[in-house]
Amino acid sequence: MNKFNPHNLTLTSFFDSIIDSYDQDLLQEMINLDTADSVLRKFLSIDEMRQFGSFFTGQKLTSLAVDGFSAPIETDSVVLDPTCGTGNLLIGCSRKLAVSELLSETLVSWGKVLRGYDIHGAFVEATKLRLILEALNRGAAKDCSLDQALLCFPNIKVADALSIEIEELRDVTHLLMNPPFSNWDSPANEYWKAGKVNAAGVVFDHFIRRLSNGCIISAILPDVLRSGSRYEGWREFVSEKVCGDIHIAGRFNEKTDVDVFLLAGELKEANSTEIVWYEYTESELSVGDLFDVCIGPLVAYRDPQEGTLSPYIHAKNTPVWGAIRTFDEFRKFKGRLINPPFVVIRRTSSPSDKNRASGAIVLGDTPVAVENHLIVLKPKNLKVSHCKKLIRTLRESKTNAFINGRIRCRHLTVGVVKDIPIW
Repeated sequence: MNKFNPHNLTLTSFFDSIIDSYDQDLLQEMINLDTADSVLRKFLSIDEMRQFGSFFTGQKLTSLAVDGFSAPIETDSVVLDPTCGTGNLLIGCSRKLAVSELLSETLVSWGKVLRGYDIHGAFVEATKLRLILEALNRGAAKDCSLDQALLCFPNIKVADALSIEIEELRDVTHLLMNPPFSNWDSPANEYWKAGKVNAAGVVFDHFIRRLSNGCIISAILPDVLRSGSRYEGWREFVSEKVCGDIHIAGRFNEKTDVDVFLLAGELKEANSTEIVWYEYTESELSVGDLFDVCIGPLVAYRDPQEGTLSPYIHAKNTPVWGAIRTFDEFRKFKGRLINPPFVVIRRTSSPSDKNRASGAIVLGDTPVAVENHLIVLKPKNLKVSHCKKLIRTLRESKTNAFINGRIRCRHLTVGVVKDIPIW
């Protein structure tokens, strides 16, 4: 992360250059919450950003998160961002705090309220520098050296969020976070399954286990935690600990193709009010009542191509809204073949797509090998008429609205498809 040091040097040089006047536009650019992510991209590749989980919160999401607190930030509050990056969320919080005439007085006051951790020293330094520049931008008069100003933030420091224990958190009144969305090894305890899991869920879990009851929470989290079948245990646990509400926020930013939601509420002991993770649509029938639903059994990259030579379908050779009666591709496969009639839906799906569940009907008498990027829906009564009815349902605008309310990840799950109402 030393690649980021030249940016910090720019911030430092600007502070040192201030005597009586300064370039106001340049100062505002340095603390602009919407350009912080772009600044990072100048120094790190997209692969490095993913590795570190470094995607910085823009102005819109920052305002949503800070305004999501159910109790105001005041001079006796302690606001913690445990994965603070370069400080966008903490800057957003500082805008709820008063500015004194002098810079030193302002920073001492802010330093008692604002607390942040990050594993990268360059990010922690940038957070402090940008908070100092934020105070100057809001009218505080420079009356101290940079070294003196930096010392005003003793609680913003280099630390691993998961190393923070209860003793250091007892006085925290507000938890604000945009934790990394990268994949980590599962803690493999409590409800966590083995394998890779979303880091944001692990970090959030760590803190709600250790913060005091009554702590106010506002967290920006990836949609997979709200909608993914693998995170049912996470959602159940959070509902037991947090009395709160969900706000679907949409895409993280223009350059980061991940949808997020805001979880805002309060930690309560033995909370009995379950969080409504998504709206439930009442319907006499759902897809799961009429169809058996599964993921296509053939995983192309690891299949040894042994067994019976069979018709083979995948996302690229399946016509959207069409019907397949004859097959152009064949493949040896000794796994489970699917007997027509059935419907397939592409698993890859985005909220921006015209249809979230794009389907096709597979007909004929020959068992078919179906690749795992397709979801298979086989009518329980084996009737083509039910397949046609399902296609009509999938094309309904109401189906799009239902799916977008349930899941905004870039893929569909078997659970969500089963719950699609038959309109």
